[in-house]
Amino acid sequence: MSDICSNLLFWMGLHFVGVFLTVGIYRLPVVKEKVLRAPRGAQRGFALVFYLLPPFILPLLPQPRVSWPLLARIGSSLVLLTAMAAIRMMAQRELGAFPVLRQRSSLVTTGIYSWIRHPMYLSNILFAAGWALLFPGIYALLCIPIWMFSYVILSFFEEQGLEEEYRRGYPEYKKKVRCRFFPYLF
Repeated sequence: MSDICSNLLFWMGLHFVGVFLTVGIYRLPVVKEKVLRAPRGAQRGFALVFYLLPPFILPLLPQPRVSWPLLARIGSSLVLLTAMAAIRMMAQRELGAFPVLRQRSSLVTTGIYSWIRHPMYLSNILFAAGWALLFPGIYALLCIPIWMFSYVILSFFEEQGLEEEYRRGYPEYKKKVRCRFFPYLF
């Protein structure tokens, strides 16, 4: 049981280190400028290690499992993972193949960004949920709300930075596109 807890704490801790670092990057312009000058591979590696690896690994760890019917588990997982892939592809169409912190450019308000403000965060949430349902470990499933909460926190800090960067443009965009993650919900 101790190994399970230490593994769980490690992967959750890794994710939250990434959240805290990202908030720091958003809030400290000097740091953000340095990060923007970092090689794209390093920026992509940061996102992979702190945001995609923890929800990928956690369901695969030894832990108590929920016994759901196989077809229901696979079906619901495929729905979420397919939605994740579709949303990510639509967002990447607007931002480029590997969206990471980028130099100032024009505000993206077309495509999926005309429906929700944070489709990449939504795709990460759907990935975590779909993957956890496919390998239904109790701890992995219990972490889904935690992953969601972390992206809500990130969205608040990111939007503060976007309001500073785009002055009038971003508040106008927020009025037009009211939902952060889910159209007509939140």
